Amino acid sequence: MEASGNGSLSSRLLSLLKNGKWEIEDVVKLFKALVKEFNGRDEDFRKWMMTILHQVEIHKISASDLILNDTNIVDHVEAKINQIAKNTDEKTLDEIVKEICDQADIDEQTMAQVKDIVSSVSDCLSASTAPHLEENKQSLFKLCKAVEKSMKYKPRVTQMVSWCILVLSKSSRLVQVGTGEGKSCIVAMFAAYQAMMGKTPDIISSSPVLAERDKEEWSAFYNELNITVDTNTNKTKDNELKECYECKVVYGTTDGFAGDFLRQRFHRKDVRPERKFECVIVDEVDSLMLDKGPEVVYLNSRMPLMEQLNGTLAEIWFVINQMECLDTGEILGHVQLFSQLLSEIMHGNKNIDQLSIVQTAVDAGLMSLNPMQTEENMTNVLKRLDNASVVQMVAFLTMFVGNFPEYLIKLYQQAPDRTLRKLNEINPTGTNDRQGISILLLGNGKCRVVHFEEDSLVTALGKRIKMVYQSESTGEQTESRIPGLQDLVDGKVKTWIESALQATKMTLGHEYILHGDGVAPVDYSSTGIVQNNMKWGEGLQQFLEMKHQTKLSNMSLVTNFMSNVGLFKKYKNQIYGITGTLGDQSELEMLKQLYNGIDVCKIPSFKRRKLYELEGVIVPKEDDWIKTVCKVVQDQVTSTVYRGPRAALVICETINRALKFYENLEDTIPSDKLKLYVNNNMDNSKIIDSTVQVGNVIIATNLAGRGTDLKVCERVNEAGGLFVVQTFLPLNIRVEQQAFGRTARQGSPGSAQLIMCASHFSDLVKLVMDLNTSLTSLLSRLNHLKTILMSGGCKESLFEENVNRYLENNSSQNQDTMVSALKGLLTTKSVTFMESNLKEAKDARTIMVSIRLSRFLEKDIPKILKEEELFSDYLDILDDVYENKVFSDQRDVIVSCLHECWGLWLLMHFAEEKPIETLKKQLKMDLKIAKQKLLSRESPSSMVYYYIRSGNNLLERGRLAESIEMYTKALEGGTSGNIIPLYNRALATITEKNTGYIAQALTDLEKADKAIDSYKSYLENILACMKSSRQEQTTEGDAVLINQFRVKYVIVDLLKMNIQDAVMKLKRAENMGGDVSLTEKHPLFLVALIMLIYPRLIDDLTMETAHIISFGLENIFSLDTIFSASGLLSKVFKLVKFDKVFKNI
Repeated sequence: MEASGNGSLSSRLLSLLKNGKWEIEDVVKLFKALVKEFNGRDEDFRKWMMTILHQVEIHKISASDLILNDTNIVDHVEAKINQIAKNTDEKTLDEIVKEICDQADIDEQTMAQVKDIVSSVSDCLSASTAPHLEENKQSLFKLCKAVEKSMKYKPRVTQMVSWCILVLSKSSRLVQVGTGEGKSCIVAMFAAYQAMMGKTPDIISSSPVLAERDKEEWSAFYNELNITVDTNTNKTKDNELKECYECKVVYGTTDGFAGDFLRQRFHRKDVRPERKFECVIVDEVDSLMLDKGPEVVYLNSRMPLMEQLNGTLAEIWFVINQMECLDTGEILGHVQLFSQLLSEIMHGNKNIDQLSIVQTAVDAGLMSLNPMQTEENMTNVLKRLDNASVVQMVAFLTMFVGNFPEYLIKLYQQAPDRTLRKLNEINPTGTNDRQGISILLLGNGKCRVVHFEEDSLVTALGKRIKMVYQSESTGEQTESRIPGLQDLVDGKVKTWIESALQATKMTLGHEYILHGDGVAPVDYSSTGIVQNNMKWGEGLQQFLEMKHQTKLSNMSLVTNFMSNVGLFKKYKNQIYGITGTLGDQSELEMLKQLYNGIDVCKIPSFKRRKLYELEGVIVPKEDDWIKTVCKVVQDQVTSTVYRGPRAALVICETINRALKFYENLEDTIPSDKLKLYVNNNMDNSKIIDSTVQVGNVIIATNLAGRGTDLKVCERVNEAGGLFVVQTFLPLNIRVEQQAFGRTARQGSPGSAQLIMCASHFSDLVKLVMDLNTSLTSLLSRLNHLKTILMSGGCKESLFEENVNRYLENNSSQNQDTMVSALKGLLTTKSVTFMESNLKEAKDARTIMVSIRLSRFLEKDIPKILKEEELFSDYLDILDDVYENKVFSDQRDVIVSCLHECWGLWLLMHFAEEKPIETLKKQLKMDLKIAKQKLLSRESPSSMVYYYIRSGNNLLERGRLAESIEMYTKALEGGTSGNIIPLYNRALATITEKNTGYIAQALTDLEKADKAIDSYKSYLENILACMKSSRQEQTTEGDAVLINQFRVKYVIVDLLKMNIQDAVMKLKRAENMGGDVSLTEKHPLFLVALIMLIYPRLIDDLTMETAHIISFGLENIFSLDTIFSASGLLSKVFKLVKFDKVFKNI
């Protein structure tokens, strides 16, 4: 490792060997030439030589640049080095074409065409017109002149070459253009060419910020060519999107293009009716095609059935957070009453009844038998067991196993050091097939189930959740293949439990952050971006929200989607991409397989690249790793005898580690020089828009990698440029290259180094490294390390002593001795243990990349494409519903229900192993049956929301009797809360005013009043589970969660007041033999007065009101028909009781 600021001459010479990749003999030749040139100078020898060697480093001068005829160093070597360092010339067209031809990615005939086009156009650029140029030459000339006029510069040769290669490609083509080489210019010129050819190119950027930036930057260029341009990232209205897609060129993101396709095709919005997928130009194409290829865009929609699952998720989270993992490997389940455990055992064995349990308790001596009262006996047994001592529980279980020999029960107690001590094993003889249960007895009727692996815990908890849910579910079973709520719980509970376990292992500031009122994922391994619009599925998002007590969202039922892969495939063979890092050969091969033989090409940099990579370092312990990185950074930003202070960029894997480095550097780096760049939700303009000055240290995540253009002042460049430290093993070579690409841009100098902590390597990387390390190679390296430790320091000291001796007496003998000492030093340091270790880590990474790509290609992509093919079939089914007049009567209701059916079908019936044709046939059959049921006004599953929606639709159209019938069917389903169907039926009944309508409406409203109390209990149980399982004290988070539930309580209480007011009016009318009249209002009128008094609650109240509207409460009604001042005052007084609640929100 280079000590970075080490001022010794030996360190500079060693750096050429280890970092500059010079051969030993070439380093010696350069040293001898410099010694010869120094003779007679009146200067400090070491300072002079180190200054020159530093120039060799920072300008990445190779031995071949200084060696004449492959033998000797050139004369006047200092002048030659300075000449190379000052050379800022761009490469010629011939040099660029030769470099591309040497790669053999493009045939010579095509490259000859490229050379001819660029050469012809370059010769004419000084003129205003070039009428003699034809076809592609004329197009390129026109584009170059437009760039010159609008952007005030001429395109570089490399940019014109890149354009030519894209234009001459017969099908899809990806090109690698170095970071800082002007990709946006190439993209704009190629997009404009496509538009000139009559196509409508889409330009996809890696973020909305970049899309909007590039569109604004190049608007004048497009205007010069009379080409319309817009971006789809900042549009909220349908007409704005439609105008955007009528432009010739559209900039945007995958989210934007995929989302707008779904709005057009799925939601039937008129946003891009005419635009086809003709041609796409993808910036940062490797990130979007490889790293984010499997990512899926979907449009969220409110599905009321998913809200009912929050209680189940809260119960899972409550139990998971009571488990305890012991150091010895066992997992202790939640603390529960002994009677609860017994009930779970009984539920799983139909042969065990209450009488058997009572008899077991009697046989164990816990109680005497009352032969007349079985229920009372059972109650007494449960009471005794809930207060039983360890001895009594052992006695009971011994008798229990004797009566039911199919069980093998192991009993434990816990020692003071928390380890388990085996108490007893109740093992009946003569039975081989037994169900094993391990129980930790706590005394006082309490116990914990002991699990010896996580799978056992998942299975046991899954059975418990299913048991609880089945006991609460009273809905009728249906033969439909469209899943209901019970099917959903039975089919997904295991996955939800696994998600809860995963949430306990995830770390704030690593995989996610708290943002706004919720949890946002962080793409820490690739881009470092906080993904504000992304949510995890399978309950993971909700468990993280519970973990931090933020606002609780509902799980999404995905009914529409498009993957990045699916989006790109829509462009067929017209996919063009540009990036600074195409990746290694395995990644390129995967892209070619995925996108039908897509071609690739690497474009040389327009100037000599001067990135100087220092030898990577792996530090075993975290504390030493932090000290090493901080020392390297401190050394780099401190001036030495041979250079001025530089600036440093420290890229960390996670936000947490970045914060740790920031804290450690605060004592040594001035506060105005130390900057933090870890969150794209913060204002980072002072970092990314300011010029990096000497002494600046930027602590960042991968957010400072791809797409970040740091401008460096001249003083920093003179000292060696920006120094980049990557503090972790990047996910792949592309992420590493993107990080290193922040320095040494556009011909400026710069250096970079990997400094990693071995303990941070993933378990898989460690395993692969261990497998690749043979005993022989390990022993060899250990012996070499021993040699280095014993002699390395001595060799450096010996060389420095000989330099001193030579300076005192520069005789030929002393010079020879000094050169000999240098050879010895270089030979000893030529191969290091660390180099080999670093290579193993990178080799392990390569293997992991190969494994990920294999899974991506063989598993992830086929699954995604299969799902998208099914979705395409569903869209065809949807077309039939929209086009067939038979559905016109309740089309919106039927479509809404079909979306739900399709989403549930995909969630529960999709299986990767099933052939696609089988799945497609089954989908069409199941949805055909569903449509038939809907036409008959029957719900296709046990879900009742169809009946509520249908009732609302009929009510709105004045078909009151039919709407009442629908609400009645919803109530008969019994699988969801009855508040809304009861309320809506009362509304329809009062509107209809048939005989006895007041009594019927009163009955419904009084039932709805009671149902609200049950719903509030449900909410209170969810909140209690979440708060009791709190792991981390987050006061702000607590306030967010509590406020959310307070608002929920307020809304249902206001609805309750509305109902009670209606009940009072109906009773008055009934008692007086009178009549009532009715006024309908939007549900927001429930909270309108509160919004006026407490405007800070508007957003929360609006959101929660929208939530109950999604359940089917589309209108509220009032039986006040005439304005009454006393009535208004009465309402205000009723609201006073909520005042304390509001003040606390």
